[in-house]
Amino acid sequence: MSTTQAFTGVGIEAEPLRQRLPLWLLRNGIVVALLVEILFFWSQSEKFMTVSNIRLVFLQVAIVGIIAVPVAFLLMSGYIDFSMGSVLGFTAAIIGMTLDGGSSVLVAIGAGILAGAAVGALQGAMSTKLTFSPIIVTLGFFVGVQGLTFVITDGKMRSGFPEAFTAIGQGRTLGIPNPVLIMLAVFALGWIVHTRTRWGRYTVALGVNAEAAHRAGISKTRIPFWIYVAVGVASAVAGLIAASRLDATPPTLGDGTEIEVLAAVLLGGVSFGGGRGSLIGVLAGVLFIGLLNNGLILLGAPPFWVRVSSGVALVVAAGLTALAIYIEKKKQGTST
Repeated sequence: MSTTQAFTGVGIEAEPLRQRLPLWLLRNGIVVALLVEILFFWSQSEKFMTVSNIRLVFLQVAIVGIIAVPVAFLLMSGYIDFSMGSVLGFTAAIIGMTLDGGSSVLVAIGAGILAGAAVGALQGAMSTKLTFSPIIVTLGFFVGVQGLTFVITDGKMRSGFPEAFTAIGQGRTLGIPNPVLIMLAVFALGWIVHTRTRWGRYTVALGVNAEAAHRAGISKTRIPFWIYVAVGVASAVAGLIAASRLDATPPTLGDGTEIEVLAAVLLGGVSFGGGRGSLIGVLAGVLFIGLLNNGLILLGAPPFWVRVSSGVALVVAAGLTALAIYIEKKKQGTST
């Protein structure tokens, strides 16, 4: 049996709907929660469902959505990254310094993406090939890269970039903000990879049982390594979009992004322990966080409640994941 055949059915359960429904709700309940959230805020504010506000929400979640796609793959493969926000700020600073030095927009963007890919490659090599703890490695990079951003910028903000650069984050194509189009393109690409390619099946297989996948001929290190690189590149793209939208690169750019990304991914049904998740759920999770923050602001909640809501969402998501795993294990124990 080939590796493709061996893992085509990973995560599929041949059980009656009434038995699968509780687990389905735990894994995909974010869709129901999203609908309830929309109805609630719609009933509380007339501005909530206006075209301008929905466009604003999509624009605000674009950065989180772009990073969430490769992070979802990383979690599904059994790994983790806490450094996304720091890498976003670092690469934005690289882009700002390069533009400030007189280089072209293309050169600046290339420098930022290469910097993001390099950070991702370093973390990937340490976490996969050197078998260091991914949690410790990425937390170390979270602090170190954040500090390095202040070192290379001397704590100063750069601004006043060329129009060709600011158009990336502030412009529109066919009436849709460019960052939203980029986010949707990333989700479409991620969905194709996840559902239509071997890499998608192998990623899930590694998260389910890395040793079994390795015995079936799947490398335990190659796929997670390249996913780390993808996370670094996505963080860099998010950094250039953030810098373009603001027309500035403050050293604190990206602060707290990692919390929103992880909350959205986990709420979307991706298991923290790997082997389970869908990008449709992740998109719903991204929109849930964005609409929650937007709704709270429309209702007049103090700004700090936005950060509180993201933290609460992350804890709730972790609890739902743990509950889903517990129910699955209990069912397996009962069935055996």
